[in-house]
Amino acid sequence: MVARRSPLRRFLAYVKPYRGLVAGAAVMGIFKFCLPLIFPLALKFITDDILVGQSTNPAAPVGDAPARDVTSRFFAWWTAHLAEALPFLGHGKIGLLNATAVTMFAIYVLLAIATFYRSNLAGRAGHRLVFDLRFDFYRHIQRLSHNFFSTQRSGSIVSRFMSDVALAQNFVGSALTNVWMDGASLIFIICILFYLEARLAWAALAVMPCYVALIRYMSPRIKKASRASQEKLEEISGDLQEKIGGMSVVKAFNQERREARHFFRLSHQLSDMFIYNVHLGSWNQAISGFLTAVAPLIVVWIASLFVLRAEMTVGTMIAFYSFLGSLYFPLQRFSELGLIVSNSLAAIERIFEYFDIAPQITEKPDAAALPRIHGHVRFEQVNFAYESQMPTLSGVDFDIKPGEMAALVGASGSGKSTLVSLIPRFYDVSSGRVLIDGHDVRDATFKSLRRQVGIVLQDSILFSTTLRENLLYGRPKAAEDELYTAAEAANAMEFIKTLPKGFDTVIGERGIKLSGGQRQRVAIARAFLKDPRILILDEATSSLDSESEHLIQEALARLMRGRTTIIIAHRLSTVVEADKIVVLQDGRVVEIGRHDDLLRRGGHYAFLARRQFRDTLPPVQAAAA
Repeated sequence: MVARRSPLRRFLAYVKPYRGLVAGAAVMGIFKFCLPLIFPLALKFITDDILVGQSTNPAAPVGDAPARDVTSRFFAWWTAHLAEALPFLGHGKIGLLNATAVTMFAIYVLLAIATFYRSNLAGRAGHRLVFDLRFDFYRHIQRLSHNFFSTQRSGSIVSRFMSDVALAQNFVGSALTNVWMDGASLIFIICILFYLEARLAWAALAVMPCYVALIRYMSPRIKKASRASQEKLEEISGDLQEKIGGMSVVKAFNQERREARHFFRLSHQLSDMFIYNVHLGSWNQAISGFLTAVAPLIVVWIASLFVLRAEMTVGTMIAFYSFLGSLYFPLQRFSELGLIVSNSLAAIERIFEYFDIAPQITEKPDAAALPRIHGHVRFEQVNFAYESQMPTLSGVDFDIKPGEMAALVGASGSGKSTLVSLIPRFYDVSSGRVLIDGHDVRDATFKSLRRQVGIVLQDSILFSTTLRENLLYGRPKAAEDELYTAAEAANAMEFIKTLPKGFDTVIGERGIKLSGGQRQRVAIARAFLKDPRILILDEATSSLDSESEHLIQEALARLMRGRTTIIIAHRLSTVVEADKIVVLQDGRVVEIGRHDDLLRRGGHYAFLARRQFRDTLPPVQAAAA
């Protein structure tokens, strides 16, 4: 078995397409850091070769400022030629000074350009990477089975989509580009320090083991704390989304204070976690700041002794001291990068935890497109059980002929919804087969199968967009006249005309601006437009008033005409006209027949009938029941 790659390596695979941008950002970062390093060398040249060595005459010739080392000789050569090329800079030491100033100005212009491109390239790489990661994450979530969504809170999934992916982006925007910049800069600055004075360089580097120890100590603790706070944030996101969606229930039961206390408790726990993160970060910053402050004091003390002993020039001392900031800044930032990397790694691990969840329902590599079907559905010795649970369906065996209306009835939990979920392959059978026109649904492509199956749920799921977009969801390219015809057939045109913008009215989250009956008529119109060969009605009218139910039953009668229809309803009055009634009890088919025949048999269906509508049955049927 091949070992799975670490989350970090898998994340870095998303960086690979943009390695040019990342490399460009790193190179620009190196320039951004290294260009200012010229300033201390220029300052050394000004101090040792112009100021300390200058005569009382400001216009003294260049030769009066002797160059003592390679850098000073280079600056003397460069500034002399620049002053000669640009006469307005002046002559002698004044010319050298002005030429040095012009040179530094040009360098800082280049620094500004490098800074722009470093930020621009890193930002572009980070945002493009996040787009790829978030899109792949979404596509993976789409492929997961219904079991995943029944066990995960939607707010938790959204939290990983947004906050965790954003934290992962910091790894590219801050860590990945900065680490190359700081690493190269450290090497460069250390070489310069050893060139200036090796003994001082060793003294300056004495604190490096302390930085390494700080990073090794803090990083795992920060990563653990960050993961805990992200998990708590995920919990709060899920809880908040549930409670906001069910605010009418909260208000109806006068539970505002209770929910406020609950939210206060969760938020307080999250606040404590964030404060602990701040505590760790503050210690990290304080210790690294202390090291950054104390080390230069030691270096200056040693350098001053060298100057007093005439072992070092004042200019060299000033240059060395100026370089110390460029040495300790990357070291300090390495410790701060530990915070960013730890937070990012915790987020990356949480993201790839979801990527590691394999879809339970997959399409076969050799799956074939299902042709236009007639609608013959057969359940052949079907058994099914959810994960780690007792069997939900056992030995289910019956068929539904094309164009038939079949009703599934039974007590709650008898397996009705589970059974119809096997048709579009929301779940797969544990054993047995589900056949459509003789084709095993597991051998068909998802698209060709689900395109020919329509579902109208009791709680019709609509999206927070326009009514038009909701209706066209199954057939985005449907013509305008088809849209109007579907709305008319679903008895929806009457209320659509009353909406402020008609079909272009935004109907709110889950269609909250519409009544329950209106939402179901929209769902029926959507099914009309899809034009499926098999129609599943999952308790489609069980919670409506009589007027809405009449309109919907009328629309459903039109929708069911010529289609194989499977109806699930607890109210047996809605299935009296069914061609076939399949009675389920504890996941088993106990009876099959028409309404009158089943009543005469006096079995489980008759028991359900007596319990539901004894007083509403005609005398003959009441006697049979």
